[in-house]
Amino acid sequence: MSTTHDHLAEPDSTAELFVEFANTLEYDRGEPVDEVPEIESLLAWLAAHDLLSSRARAAEAGKLRRNPREAARRLSRFRHLREVLHGVATEITEGGHPGRGRLRDLNHILRHGLHYHQLRIGRDGSDYAVAQVGDRLDQARATIAASLAHFLADDGAARLRVCANPGCRYVFVDHSPTGRRRWCDMRTCGNQAKVARHRARARAGVPAQAASD
Repeated sequence: MSTTHDHLAEPDSTAELFVEFANTLEYDRGEPVDEVPEIESLLAWLAAHDLLSSRARAAEAGKLRRNPREAARRLSRFRHLREVLHGVATEITEGGHPGRGRLRDLNHILRHGLHYHQLRIGRDGSDYAVAQVGDRLDQARATIAASLAHFLADDGAARLRVCANPGCRYVFVDHSPTGRRRWCDMRTCGNQAKVARHRARARAGVPAQAASD
């Protein structure tokens, strides 16, 4: 297990970090598009979201370049996290709450991110710093998982959605006043669904007035 003594601020808990990471797997007309297909792009994403310092990113990149098997293992663990995030959102969208299996997976990821804080003194003995100590990538993975855990605990699950467009499946939080949004964006996915319904009704011979209801 690698360790870090980097002084890194805790990510903003209001950023809905889990949504951003879940959507690193997007769908273009139903075809998956991975924004973090390899370890370098994953490390860049983590650094861009303040989950790795620039120094930690460089250290992890160098270490994982020398060990492709470990790089593949690490990437697989983040992909599993992403599957859990999508799975929780899908189960909530379809049934109102996540299953016990998904919650067990989420807690397992959280447990692997345990770390502690250490007080360090500067070389000249005149200054101090508090740093997190533990595996950098496990901490990052657990922080993403924790953002979902806190969202479910503090905000409730009811507004977590997966876009109803089967070719999109974007994870989003419904901030609308009614809390009944089905699509990530009404102008795109919502409009596509509306057009598809009208075409289906037209093929079925439904009058135009009925189709507009």
